[in-house]
Amino acid sequence: MTLNSVERQVLEEFRANRPPTGGSEGDDAWVGFLLRCILDVGRQVRSASRERVAKRIKDDGSPTIPLERDIEARIREALQGFAPDVAFVGEESGGDLDRNGWAVVVDPIDGTWAYLGHTETFSTVLTVFRDGRPHAGAVGSPRLGEVGYCVAGRHARLVSLDRVGEGDAAEDLPHGDDDPSTVLVNAHPARSRSDEMQLLLQAWARGDVRMVRSPGGSPSWALLEAARGHFTYVNHWSTRGTKPWDLAAGTLLVRGAGGDVVDLDGRPIDPVGHVGPFVADVRAERRETVVRILQGARRS
Repeated sequence: MTLNSVERQVLEEFRANRPPTGGSEGDDAWVGFLLRCILDVGRQVRSASRERVAKRIKDDGSPTIPLERDIEARIREALQGFAPDVAFVGEESGGDLDRNGWAVVVDPIDGTWAYLGHTETFSTVLTVFRDGRPHAGAVGSPRLGEVGYCVAGRHARLVSLDRVGEGDAAEDLPHGDDDPSTVLVNAHPARSRSDEMQLLLQAWARGDVRMVRSPGGSPSWALLEAARGHFTYVNHWSTRGTKPWDLAAGTLLVRGAGGDVVDLDGRPIDPVGHVGPFVADVRAERRETVVRILQGARRS
């Protein structure tokens, strides 16, 4: 539960309102950048949440609020100071993900309905792409004071900020000694996939699944929850191919925790451009159990 040197330095500078001093190179420098951005945005979001919010409904039916563009502008400015030659792509402000070189992709508030509803299941998501592939990512919850991050090839990490005097803590994911036979499902709601939800509820009624819940909100936050090692995350994604800001960071976290994100044939998904249901868990046994349950929708 101990902070490493990069995490400790970022938190010290953040709390002292000092600009980042750097001091790291390579992937550690990216970790420092991601963590500081998430912390700065968290402070901004928590302050803004006390104010009345005017929303606009986008063409896809999801809401957007002015705060999201403000967040993107803040991160774009930070990126200019950290790595001015790196491209910036924001869900709200746009930009193109090049297949060559580096890019930072931002979803300022993933799960905007959850933010507007004052629940904890929204998040801020940053992903670093290298030559078109996810290289590092971070998912942060301003409400819970937690940040999950991962660099490709490294362990996923969770940083938990001091909230009631317990002190800051950090750990590799997954954590805890969970029972691979206990299947707890977090199913993202989807009107078009009620048949699959019914299969999960039937499995719960039989006792094959111990819990089925559907809080909605941020898919990235739900993927971080799966990376913790307790819940199996099911998303019935079917409206469009996933964008670079949708699943890349969360998928890095699950895979960095030793798990995987797969389709209903059990094949690992590509987090950019994926269409269709997917299942995420750090435990292969639980993941395979849920995939078998959902495959029943094809036979019915």
